Amino acid sequence: MIAALLPTALLAWYLSDPARNQPIVIRLEHFVITSNVSVVAALVAFLVARAALGVGHYRALLIALGFASMAAIFAVHGLATPGVLERGDREAAASIVLGVSAELALAVAAVFFAVRYTSLATWLERRLRPEVLTIAVVAALGLYAVVGLVWPNEFAGIAGWVLTSGGAAAGYQPSAYGYGAPSADVTGGAGWVPFAIVAAVIVLYGYCAIAQGRDFLRTGLPLQGALAVAYVLLAQAQVSQFLGPIWTPSWWEYHGLMLTGVVLAMGALVLELDRRRGLERFLPATVVERVIQGDPLRLEGERQTVTILFTDLRGSTALAERLTPEQTIAAVNAYLRLMARCVLDEGGILDKFTGDGVMAIFGAMSDPTNGALAAARAALRMRRMIGELNADRAARGEVVVQFGMGLHTGDVVVGAIGLPERSQYDAIGDAVNTASRMESLTKEFGVDSILSRDTATRLRDEGIPLRLIGDAHVKGKANAINVFTLA
Repeated sequence: MIAALLPTALLAWYLSDPARNQPIVIRLEHFVITSNVSVVAALVAFLVARAALGVGHYRALLIALGFASMAAIFAVHGLATPGVLERGDREAAASIVLGVSAELALAVAAVFFAVRYTSLATWLERRLRPEVLTIAVVAALGLYAVVGLVWPNEFAGIAGWVLTSGGAAAGYQPSAYGYGAPSADVTGGAGWVPFAIVAAVIVLYGYCAIAQGRDFLRTGLPLQGALAVAYVLLAQAQVSQFLGPIWTPSWWEYHGLMLTGVVLAMGALVLELDRRRGLERFLPATVVERVIQGDPLRLEGERQTVTILFTDLRGSTALAERLTPEQTIAAVNAYLRLMARCVLDEGGILDKFTGDGVMAIFGAMSDPTNGALAAARAALRMRRMIGELNADRAARGEVVVQFGMGLHTGDVVVGAIGLPERSQYDAIGDAVNTASRMESLTKEFGVDSILSRDTATRLRDEGIPLRLIGDAHVKGKANAINVFTLA
């Protein structure tokens, strides 16, 4: 983090001696490089936003949209370079578009980032669908680009009105503040608006860096640290932009800082979303969030009381006899996907597919009673949805299959089993074997579900309809145990 503050030292070194800070006026190069890099960065940011939409991560979407806004507005900054596309009577107005866009690129993004670290993000998520937010941002950026590039004189008029309303002198030119120059008049000309915006932006980036830094200290994940460093760099970019006279090395510095910050943050976001997408294939959102926030799936495991659910399809052999291999796989997948969705919708962990069934874990990292209730709800949901699927298949003259479900609650060791670089979240213990045997008993008793007494006891006051079947002798158990079925 100390190294991330070096740009400020470099800025001070430039500003301390005007001889080192002579203007480097390369308008065409500024136009080409800034515009192209910004457009590419905006496209990448929107792709990341699309990935965030795919995994339903609203806070990551806010960060992606923040960087997309930064890149898109900064592309307008590059395209408005005076003397390239805009000449003659439009050149002065283009200078204002250039200056305002440079500031707004940092300011708008800072607002998105700051919201991500507050409860306002949750408030927005409940009231504004992510797709609607994304469309609104794209529309606003498009409108800004059209007004700034097609009607620069009108844009300059609006900017001038805002600045003069804030006490700026008539004709004030915001293309670059340059308040780090020895001859700069810090108290006159600009009014209070630029100072207020710059101060607010620096505070917002500082807040984001502190909030993200806390996440990094808690998790130790490099991805979290990269985002914190990006915020520090962007705060310094704002300082460099405000103090550096236009075209000087101190002014060029903020371009490099913004690019570095975007690359760092986008790389971190892409990796985090990819990691999240992989975890959500078998873990519920609550567990994924804990892992992303640095609560690792420990290799040594931890003892927990959980509810294990096993399911198995009946009649899959008949399917194979009547259908082609491709049709059989498609039919089995239809049932398995439905079962898996029921597990995930009730907050369970999809442990594995067992040929033509699934094994799921409920209640890991939560109260055992909640696990039993969630497992029972998942089982009832499966019963209903498989019944609907069978009705549809029967109406089309297709083969239908039945199923069995076994539930048992007990102590297991859960954790990441395997190598540090390649592991699987799993549960090991006698409770797993007992749950599997509960499922096998469904054939013996002719029902679609069997629950052990340990699970049924936790459902006593939860409103789940149960019926006592009787006692059953289970392999590996000395005494018979009470078993129940979902009524």
